[in-house]
Amino acid sequence: MQGGAASMEASVRYGRGWMSAQLPDDWRVDVLEPAGLPPLADPRRAVISALDSPLNSPPLRSVAQGRGQAVVVISDITRPLDNRLILPALLDRLEDAGLDANRVTLLVATGLHRPPSKAELDVIVGPETLSRGVHVLAHQGRAHDEQVYLGRTQEGLPVAINRAWHEADLRIVIGLVEPHLMAGFSGGPKALCPGIAATETIMSFHGPRLLAHPRAAHGILQGNPVHEQAWQVARLARPTDFCIQVVQNLRREPVGIFGGGMAEAHAAAIRAARKALTCTVDAPADIAITSNGGYPLDHVFYQGGKGLAAAAQVVRPGGGIILVERNEEGLGSPEFARLIARMGDPAAWEPNIAADAASEIDEWAIQELAKFARHARIVNVCPDGAPDYRAAIPL
Repeated sequence: MQGGAASMEASVRYGRGWMSAQLPDDWRVDVLEPAGLPPLADPRRAVISALDSPLNSPPLRSVAQGRGQAVVVISDITRPLDNRLILPALLDRLEDAGLDANRVTLLVATGLHRPPSKAELDVIVGPETLSRGVHVLAHQGRAHDEQVYLGRTQEGLPVAINRAWHEADLRIVIGLVEPHLMAGFSGGPKALCPGIAATETIMSFHGPRLLAHPRAAHGILQGNPVHEQAWQVARLARPTDFCIQVVQNLRREPVGIFGGGMAEAHAAAIRAARKALTCTVDAPADIAITSNGGYPLDHVFYQGGKGLAAAAQVVRPGGGIILVERNEEGLGSPEFARLIARMGDPAAWEPNIAADAASEIDEWAIQELAKFARHARIVNVCPDGAPDYRAAIPL
């Protein structure tokens, strides 16, 4: 959020631009922004350092020697990470090790999201990388024959993972690390679960019992059952051979790029993310004005819980949250739209918190929305949303 005390104008990201509002002069207005970290002076050099001088790992060239097929997991359009910064240098090192681009598959970690469009692939991957002959595969969590069943976690969560990942003999993950409303921080093992997991795994990972836990929240790792389950899935899966983790500031400029073993790179990125993306407040506010970070994060209402989760941490119980979103594609998945249609008053919706798995796809998002609606009154500002969204939204 941007603001100025003199004009009492507040601005938040909205779609591909900003939305501004004039606030009453007698309001006390605080603009919450982290102190942050400076953007990297030379991001491409930082990528090379992460690949060639990694944490607790040989350089990627050495790791890739003698391997036959590589799978590189990348995020879908809902994560604003510019893989175009990373992939050319990564492919160069694989080629140095004898792995031509036509033996590399970029596996888009969609979870249960829709597959990316061609235009989105140009944004996610970039024409330069696509022109080198890499294969691109969107994970299809609902396709049973594209998964490999691996067993269960200690808590009984069923684990099935994308077959292409399981059968590759070089497995690489690229991820964005930022505070996450359930897992503490994104990145790391979340690339595998929910990123490339099967439907039954994701529904258990998003189960009501796990999400109702008080430590399943932003910035919390120790004792967070969502974070712990993601790591248990990652340990049951075939090992990640190399991991690249990126931290960005609010302007989406990289402030840290870390390579190496998944645990080490993820931990280093989390330390940077705490400095770059968190701040504190003196007292809870009566009202918070927020957004979901603009495009591509606000292209569907389904993603809006992330903006609400951040605002709920700084608003007093019974206060108000004004959520600004573009929602150009409407509500989200068909499953989520059906759940919204029968939800009624969000504050009155109660999940079965004893259940180990969600009973329906995307039920987790309804559970989170209901939690925030019980905490504060939510006003959704979406003047340009898709027609189905404006008719159906229960806020």
